[in-house]
This record gives sequence, structure tokens and C-alpha cells, in this order.
Amino acid sequence: MKEVLLDVGLPAGILLFDTFLTCRFLVPDRVKRFSKGLNRLLLLIPVLAVPVFAALFLFVLKDRLYERLSHALFLLALWLYAARYYWFLVSYYKYPNFHISVDIARSFYRFILFGVGFVAMAIRFTPLDKYADKIHSVLGPASVFAGAGLLLVFYVAALFTMCVNKTEVSGGTWGIDR
Repeated sequence: MKEVLLDVGLPAGILLFDTFLTCRFLVPDRVKRFSKGLNRLLLLIPVLAVPVFAALFLFVLKDRLYERLSHALFLLALWLYAARYYWFLVSYYKYPNFHISVDIARSFYRFILFGVGFVAMAIRFTPLDKYADKIHSVLGPASVFAGAGLLLVFYVAALFTMCVNKTEVSGGTWGIDR
């Protein structure tokens, strides 16, 4: 059970932590156009994936539907988390001090480490049997809610970042713009 909680809860916690850590920084103008478009694309991907998954589940993959649905949600969330870390890398790595003790090199490596880690995790769970043995067998029907929860965390993080970069607080913008 501990492994399942780590496989499901850890990615969500890491993404939320890094989102709130970077929320005090505005996206620099030099990358705003690209990062804004990438952020919108990442928000649209799940909406575009629903008809594809529906067609696959209705016409091609008819057995083990519940397992396949939770597997699809889980993998979609992991790939979106990896893409989100690419977005973090493109948007924020030039800031000299992310946190009190984090410098440029550490933030750069942190974004690469977690991005590659989410890709590795997605590749690890891509075979349906591996996913069924590790996660679906433990969580059962709740695995669909776990995948949906991971997607919800992704949307919360993405929308929070969008709102922070638009929000103005009295006395200027909320964030450090260098």
C-alpha cells in the first residue's frame, strides 16, 4: 500500500510544491509568448484525449474496461506532469534565486530531474499488466479516482500559475519580475 501511495501521491505533491514555489515569480517577457501557448496546449490535451479514449474503449479495447480507463487517466496525468516540468524549465530557470538556498543550477537540475522522473514513471507503468499489478490490484475501483485526482491536481497547478501571472495586487504585481 505504501508503494501505491508513493506512486500516486508523490507526483501530485511534487507538482503542487513546485507550482507554489514558482508562483511568486512572473514568467519573463522573453518566454511569455511560448510558455503561454504551451500552457494552453497542455490544458487542451486532456479535452482532446477524451474522444480518442472513448473511441478506443468502444471499438477496439472492449475487455478490462475499468482497468484500462484508470490506466489511461494515470498515464495521461504522468505525461502532463512531465510536460509541465518542461514548461517550468522553459519559463523559470533563469531566475537566480528560486528559494532561499536554491540557485540557478539547482533549479535547472531540479526541473530536469523531476521531468525525466515523471517520464520514467510513465514508461514504467505503460504496460497495462504492470499497472494492474502495482496500482489497480491495490486500489481497485478507487484507481479511477486516483487518476482523476492526478488530473485535477494538474489543472489546479496550471490554472493557479495562469492566474498568478495575470493577478495584480495593490502596489504592483504579485511576483518578482527581474
